[in-house]
Amino acid sequence: MVDAVGTVTKIVEVALKIKKAADTVKQNEDACKQIKSRVEILSTTLSQHQNNTELMNNSAVRLALDALADILGEALKLVTDCQEEDTNFPCLLYSSGKLSQELMKVEQHISNKNMDATLAIIAFLLPKPIGPVSLPPAQQV
Repeated sequence: MVDAVGTVTKIVEVALKIKKAADTVKQNEDACKQIKSRVEILSTTLSQHQNNTELMNNSAVRLALDALADILGEALKLVTDCQEEDTNFPCLLYSSGKLSQELMKVEQHISNKNMDATLAIIAFLLPKPIGPVSLPPAQQV
């Protein structure tokens, strides 16, 4: 498994490629711009924590970032596909509609993986309990 710092570097690199590709799309421009906006925020935020060795060595954070990097790779392929211009109008309508659905799915997957990474980072940053955690007794009605 790649270390989390390497994964953050990969995420930032893929995000830059997505941003460049989204600026030159020929179809599904709105969906591509939405993905571009999302990955800009992700890459900026994650790169700020890249030097936190303890955080990046946490297995839950590493797994979440690996999954995020994978889905960003899929997003890059879809955004790149939107750069292609089809001159056959019926084919363009079909491919544009199919790509639009795939872009919506991948954006949702990015959001889900981002939430997973956020939860892993927050869980890591929360103070750790010193002793056993006990729950309050349930109140009887």
